[in-house]
Amino acid sequence: MVVKGPLKDAFVKAVDAAAGFARDHPVWTTLIAVGILAVLLPWAVEALGFGVEGPAARTFAAWWQSRYAGYVPKGSLFSFFQRLGMKWTIKL
Repeated sequence: MVVKGPLKDAFVKAVDAAAGFARDHPVWTTLIAVGILAVLLPWAVEALGFGVEGPAARTFAAWWQSRYAGYVPKGSLFSFFQRLGMKWTIKL
């Protein structure tokens, strides 16, 4: 699908405005990006299957843990995500 007409013009203006803001205000842009990541990361970690009680069955996290054949190395990326899943829960 190719976007044409007023929708394309609005999209181009929005992209230009966002790029201009990022160029003129790099600190604010960084703070906004970090804030968005802080809000979305707990949901992403849970969606991958890293939960409060460990990897959820039949998820990416369970598959990844099975690759370690029962031994997850301390300090590994898997252990980092598992710690996030157990400590950084979603609060509604």
